[in-house]
Amino acid sequence: MVPRNTARTGVFTALRVRDYRIYWSTGLVSNIGSAMQGVALDWFVFDLTHSGTAVGWAAGLQFAPVLLFGLWGGVLADRYDRRALLLWAQSLYAVQAVLLTVAVLSGHAPLWSVYLLSFGLGCVFTVENPARLSFVFELVGPALIPNAAGLNILSLNAARLIGPAIAGVLIGLIGPGGVFAVNAVSFVAVTLGLLTIRPRTPTPGTSGAGAPSGQKPGSEPEPVRRSRWAGAGAEGLRYVAARPELAGVLALFGLVATFAVNFPTTLTLFAGRVFDVGSSGLGFMSTALSVGTVAGTLAATRRAAPRVRTVVVGAVLFGMSEAVAALMPSYTTFLILLLPTGFALMTLNTAVSAFVQSEVTDAMHGRVMAIYTVVSMGGAPLGGPAIGWISQHAGVRWGLASGATAAVLSALAVALLLSRRRGTTAPGRASRAWVAAGPPVAPLRTRTTSPPPRDPAPSLSSAHADPCVPRTPSTGGNPHD
Repeated sequence: MVPRNTARTGVFTALRVRDYRIYWSTGLVSNIGSAMQGVALDWFVFDLTHSGTAVGWAAGLQFAPVLLFGLWGGVLADRYDRRALLLWAQSLYAVQAVLLTVAVLSGHAPLWSVYLLSFGLGCVFTVENPARLSFVFELVGPALIPNAAGLNILSLNAARLIGPAIAGVLIGLIGPGGVFAVNAVSFVAVTLGLLTIRPRTPTPGTSGAGAPSGQKPGSEPEPVRRSRWAGAGAEGLRYVAARPELAGVLALFGLVATFAVNFPTTLTLFAGRVFDVGSSGLGFMSTALSVGTVAGTLAATRRAAPRVRTVVVGAVLFGMSEAVAALMPSYTTFLILLLPTGFALMTLNTAVSAFVQSEVTDAMHGRVMAIYTVVSMGGAPLGGPAIGWISQHAGVRWGLASGATAAVLSALAVALLLSRRRGTTAPGRASRAWVAAGPPVAPLRTRTTSPPPRDPAPSLSSAHADPCVPRTPSTGGNPHD
């Protein structure tokens, strides 16, 4: 099994790895450019149509492919070399930005073309996101995955703080078309970075230096099994369903993301209907929430291997902070409560990302991260209208509080279900984990050269491992440090 390392680590430990440092720094440049384009695109559509519905469609079409083709994006990430997929994705992102630039600057950008390019952007994201999340494992290995996952989220949050501010200035100076051009150039940085890095673990369809679990040291490494097309998406779902902890964490995160993370709707309504602070007040709300998210991400990256307990506690704290914020009588106190709310949200988000990536075999990484992407984004079309309806008929405070209640209840339900499973499937067994891994299974028929590590409760990643799917063993350290 892969033993859990619960020791704390430095905030930027994973950046000691040369390849990951290049990948993270160039990715930050690209993320800032993408955040700039998002603001510029929303402004261009609004200026073109003066319709909030049109802006919503432009944003929604970027996420529609995640729901339609999300699982197949994960299949591609498991079937083909992930660095090659990322290079293709960055090229297609750049092409989309160039087409937007040419269309806008030439004055020939009808609304349908913007919709089409937005949908195309979402299609690329459907493949790029699971490939990007899985590729990190190849750069840092299992020991540093939790820290690297937190740093990835930190990059996105930092980009959301910096990008919109730069875009606001540039839109006034060079217009939306100029911002699209800047974003197109930003993809050059991450492309050059990908060309200079060398993954340290085997990629799908290739051989690598690390011997899979059960293989004799010094023997010829076996190639990583390439996933088949037929039923590959369903295989990913079965893989998650067979691991109660993994399924519980993803289900909890999906419910929280669907009903409790609707800040574009709730904060706008609080600014306009409750406190009457206008767009500038809404901007301060977004800033306060973002500051909390950055602080929460920095704190979460110090934990080497989050457990289910971390995820559950993060969801409860997030829901409670959000509920208290909904009761705040003044704008100032509401603003203050957004700081711990953002902090708890990123504690949860980082813990889920790190837990999922730590519990998955490399051969299934892409498909499971595709499920993670669908879970984290796919519920917005359901949760947004539901919270909006409650806010419209019962009041904005009730809308925010109902989402918070859903987060707390979901966390308690998942904790209860996993605790009951522990009591019914493994009575009397001591465990270092907060909940048990699941029902006992027959041992894998693999050859080993040393006795297995002593662990009273094996993790799901080993207890239910597929003997046909090799897993990169944990080295307990990082050879690049």
